[in-house]
Amino acid sequence: MTQQRRPRPGLTTASVVAAGRRLIERDGLEALSMRSVAAELGTAATSLYRHVDGREDLLVAILEQVADGLPVTVPGENPGARLLTRFTEAHDYMADHIWVLHILIRGELVAHNAFFFADACVEDFLEAGLPPSEAMSAFRSCWYLILGELLAEHPLKPVHHPSQRDRLTAKITPEQFPALARYKAQTTGQPPPPDPSSHALRALLRALLPSEARP
Repeated sequence: MTQQRRPRPGLTTASVVAAGRRLIERDGLEALSMRSVAAELGTAATSLYRHVDGREDLLVAILEQVADGLPVTVPGENPGARLLTRFTEAHDYMADHIWVLHILIRGELVAHNAFFFADACVEDFLEAGLPPSEAMSAFRSCWYLILGELLAEHPLKPVHHPSQRDRLTAKITPEQFPALARYKAQTTGQPPPPDPSSHALRALLRALLPSEARP
């Protein structure tokens, strides 16, 4: 009878997950592989399979760890206030983990722990008086707003200015794009809004919630 091999001393599931997350945050998502994590830990790739089933299993474990930081229980005098706080805190938290969003938009992997955040949000929409289908739709609308803003305004890598987008924007003229030109003329030289994502979330929640439940 073949005796089962024991895990390498000092190597744990937690240390493997920590090394994988460290690798992603330092070198990017594409750098994550069983070999690269093994090199990070100074061990053989085969030893990792005693702790995780493979790259996808490791990635899900890392996602679970990140999802632990999403806000669930938050203060607020009514559902709208709690929703605004929870979504705003989630936005600020995920701004430090943009690489996670690039996994989520593929539609294949999700963290179980992220459902606690979603459930708390849907519960507040239900408490505000929305039926279940509308509550879920409202949650998705707010989450997609956060997702879109983060992906558009928080790139994975630093942008070197002036970028191609900067140069193209500078060429906007009233003849081609009259509405955009009016906005450009009004805002040129002025500081950007202090928190445009929070402003957008507040406006969306006001549109989605009955008056007595609005933030």
